[in-house]
Amino acid sequence: MIKLRMSSEKLSGQRCSGYRRDRSQLTVGSLVQVLSVGLATVFCVVVILELNKVTSEFDKVTTDVVKVTSKLTTVNAELTSLKIDFASLKAKLEAEKTARSSETAFRERLAVVETKIQDGVYVAGWEGNPKPNAQTNVALATEQNGTEEGKAFPEVEQPRYRSKRSANSLTLPVGGCAQGPAGRDGRDGRDGPPGRDGAPGGSGETGPAGPPGTPGPPGPQMKPELGLVGYWPLNEEHGARDVSGYGNDGVTFSTGVAEGPGGETGGAFYFHGAVGSRVEFPNNGALDTRSYITLQAWIYPQGTGPGPIFNYQPAGMRSSGWAGHFWLYPTGSDLYIHIKHPPLGRPGITQNEWQFVTATYHRTTGIQKLYRNAIEMGSDHVGDAELNTKDPVSMGARPPFTGDSRAYKGRIAHMQVYNVALTQAQIQEAMERTRYN
Repeated sequence: MIKLRMSSEKLSGQRCSGYRRDRSQLTVGSLVQVLSVGLATVFCVVVILELNKVTSEFDKVTTDVVKVTSKLTTVNAELTSLKIDFASLKAKLEAEKTARSSETAFRERLAVVETKIQDGVYVAGWEGNPKPNAQTNVALATEQNGTEEGKAFPEVEQPRYRSKRSANSLTLPVGGCAQGPAGRDGRDGRDGPPGRDGAPGGSGETGPAGPPGTPGPPGPQMKPELGLVGYWPLNEEHGARDVSGYGNDGVTFSTGVAEGPGGETGGAFYFHGAVGSRVEFPNNGALDTRSYITLQAWIYPQGTGPGPIFNYQPAGMRSSGWAGHFWLYPTGSDLYIHIKHPPLGRPGITQNEWQFVTATYHRTTGIQKLYRNAIEMGSDHVGDAELNTKDPVSMGARPPFTGDSRAYKGRIAHMQVYNVALTQAQIQEAMERTRYN
């Protein structure tokens, strides 16, 4: 019994020990396997990463190779082009060298021929026709007129036996054909000295008018007006010039310019109301109306005293005699005309306002009239008379030698004189025509 128990215990102990040993062996193997798998995985990952790097580097190298290949292709094309140019240049040089050699040989042979001719050697077989005298004139292809370096060959009276040659051919008297290949084109010659100016040519026809330029300021409308013998715009543009064409240009004394009847700047003369402020007009006979007259102007009075608008004044005389008076008189509000006694005056002139004033005399009817803005102010019958209008004229004030201190103060524009007595309709037209000019 005891032996059996011991055997059982021993047996059990051995079984347990073996079990423990087997369990330990299984655990170590599993760890080894896990480590092996992990290391393999890591190795694979490392290999993959390295392969990726290698692939990227390879792609870069491939790109660089492509670029280098492209550059090599371009360089190869340029080299090919250079080879072609070099071959062309070489061929050209060879051709020029050949041409020069041919030209040299030709010149040498030509010199030999000329020497033989000059030495009197008998030459036979000249283009198939013997010549008895070597002194016969030989005409070369390049010297059709028988000249050499500007010197003519001596002319002889013997007949010529040369037959007609074909174009661009040359036959030498020594046998054989010396015609070589076509030479190269010659170079352009240099510019010669400048030529002299030729004689001036004749005048050509007048060309068409060019495009119109910027229009200037409008001038007075100088359409032919019946009986107009004096017209002074009295503005900045024309001054005291007579634009009627009769040439009685005035001379100004201490006057200015001011706004005109149409509001235009510098459209009127300004008189200061003093003896020294005036305009004097000559009278070359055009203003000597004698039998019929019209005096009219735009006025802008600014003084209450009297003064002349247009006054015929005998030279050197203190009084005016029977000369024509066109005044503001006896006050600055009265329009006055004294062409034939008795004078005619009417009130109605306003201060500081533009108005168109007119005086007329008609010898056939014997009537003189006054108008303001083309409306009749008054008239009277003075009969048949010859007007004394042969003298010079003053405006604004009488000349100093008269001793008259009366003077007009204000503006005047568009003074006009006619050798006819205008009708009311004609006066209206003149007023409208000059208002804005």
